[in-house]
Amino acid sequence: MRMTRRSLMSNLGQGLGLGSALGAVGAVLAGCNTLSLFNSVTPKDAGTQKIATNIAFGPGPRQTYDLYAPIRIAPTTSLPVLAFFYGGGWNSGAKEDYAWMGRSLAALGYLVAIADYRLVPEVTYPSFLEDNAAAIRHLLGQARTYGGDPDRLATAGHSAGAYAAVMMALDSRYLGIDAAGRSPVTACVGISGPYDFYPFDVPESRNAFGTALRPEETQPVTYARKTNTSFLLMQSRADKIVGLKNAVSLSNRLKGAGSDVTLKLYDGLSHQDMAAAFSLPFRGKAPLRADMATFLAAKL
Repeated sequence: MRMTRRSLMSNLGQGLGLGSALGAVGAVLAGCNTLSLFNSVTPKDAGTQKIATNIAFGPGPRQTYDLYAPIRIAPTTSLPVLAFFYGGGWNSGAKEDYAWMGRSLAALGYLVAIADYRLVPEVTYPSFLEDNAAAIRHLLGQARTYGGDPDRLATAGHSAGAYAAVMMALDSRYLGIDAAGRSPVTACVGISGPYDFYPFDVPESRNAFGTALRPEETQPVTYARKTNTSFLLMQSRADKIVGLKNAVSLSNRLKGAGSDVTLKLYDGLSHQDMAAAFSLPFRGKAPLRADMATFLAAKL
């Protein structure tokens, strides 16, 4: 199915028509490397703004992040900080295409960073994770400048971005976890993430991870432990790209280790729908954003 800007806009504008409209968005996401088209036509959350663009955390062109925040008059308190990582099979994606997500999450009351990171084939594992970690470290160092509280950090992501969000919380190589299991990540939200996907059986995982000398070290489930981080894992039973096993396996291992984890399962949503449901036109399709808001408000 080929979607044009005009036909997608028509779907967005027809009194919601959520089933067919969300299906159209899914077709766009499946057929494009990025969300450029969707980002350009979807309405954005009012009362929010992009407050900084292309903040460099490294020397490369893909080592920058953008910041979003609610519009506040004479703020008296600092905002919790939320680092969101987009997906794209570790080989595609651009932060500019996620302005709708940045503003959706900022409207919940967070200083939101959306970072680019180097992609396959320029790099392979673990370079993209090293970029994710460098972005967070830089963000925490700058948070107070932009009205954020670096002591209240959440990571979140969709698909390959959920992989990054969880690895930042669990693998001590990136942000550091002390002997008692204390991580700088207070809360972590994984949306349709691959967490237990070895052996590598699709081109995306083979290209990103196939040269790893110890493949088990690439898997988030390997690092499940008792930690101060609270986890929310969101997964659709209908996802044909990232199977239910991933979220269930990680949830079970985290629970077994004594960590705080909530597993939320949804019906009838594709892999792409799980992201689109955070946008203004499609929130009525499933309560992902509301569930995430409740979780973060309780944990941060």
